[in-house]
Amino acid sequence: MEIEQLIEFYAVFGGAEEHIDLLFDETPIQAIERHILSRYAFFRDKIIPPALLRPENRRFLKALARSDGKPINIARRAAISRSRGEGIYHTLAGVGVLHKQISRETPPRLQSNGRRRKEERGYSVQDKVRFTLPFYRFWFTFIEPHANTLETGDFTPVFKALEEGFDRYVSFTFEELANALIKTRFASETSLLEDGSYWDRLNEFDLLARTADKRMIVGECKWKSHKICKSQLSKLKAKCARSGLQPHYFALFSRSGFSKELAQSQDPTLLCFELKDFERLLA
Repeated sequence: MEIEQLIEFYAVFGGAEEHIDLLFDETPIQAIERHILSRYAFFRDKIIPPALLRPENRRFLKALARSDGKPINIARRAAISRSRGEGIYHTLAGVGVLHKQISRETPPRLQSNGRRRKEERGYSVQDKVRFTLPFYRFWFTFIEPHANTLETGDFTPVFKALEEGFDRYVSFTFEELANALIKTRFASETSLLEDGSYWDRLNEFDLLARTADKRMIVGECKWKSHKICKSQLSKLKAKCARSGLQPHYFALFSRSGFSKELAQSQDPTLLCFELKDFERLLA
C-alpha cells in the first residue's frame, strides 16, 4: 500500500488487525463498511470490552473522542462531575482502553504576595486522557454515536460523519506517527528524553521533543490536501515566542508536501518531512 493509505488504515484499524483482511484496492471508507459497519454486532459483542458499553462509560468515551482530552472538558461534555470522570477513567484504564499523557507545562509561579497573576487565576495544569488504540478512538468517534441507526442496518449517518470529519480524525494519528518519526531522525545522533505533544495555558503544539544533548525540537503536523507554505512556519515561531520556547529545530510534517520556498530552504534549523519520510517507520 501507499504510505498515505497505510496511515489512514492504521488510524481506523490499529489494534484490531487480527479481525480484518484488508484489500489493497480498497479505500478506507470501503474497508470501514465491509469490516465494521457490516459486522457491527460482532465488534460490539466480541471485540469491545463490555465495560465500555455501560451508559455512563459510553458517554465519557464519546465525550473524550470529541474533546481535547483534558478531564475538565470531557466531564463537561459527558455531563458528569470531574470526580466521577476520574473514577470512570481509572476503571477504563484498568481494562487497557485509556491512559494519561502527562502535562509537561511548568505550573504558574506565585507573585511576591503569594497570589497568581490575574490572568492565570482559575487555570490549572492538566494531563490529557488518551485512547490506548486507534480502533477504540475510531469506534467512539464514528460508530458509537450512531449505534441506534446501525442496529437497524442504516449506515447513512456514519458515511456522512466520515465525509465531514475523516481527515480531521486521521490528523491526530499523523501527529502520533510524526512523534515516532522524529525519534528515528535523531536516533543516530542521540536519544530523546522527552517527546509527544505539548500544551500550556496559551498554546498547543503537535510535537515537542528534547534530546539527551539538550536540543529542543518543536513541530507542526498538517494532514491537509494542500502544501505547507512559509506562513505556517511563521505561525509556529510566533507560538513558540508566546509560550517562551526557544527550540533548536522547527519540524514540519506535511501530507501534501511543501511550497518551493520551504522545500529549497537552506535553513539548518528547519526540518521538513513528507509522506515518503514516514516509510522509515516500516523498517
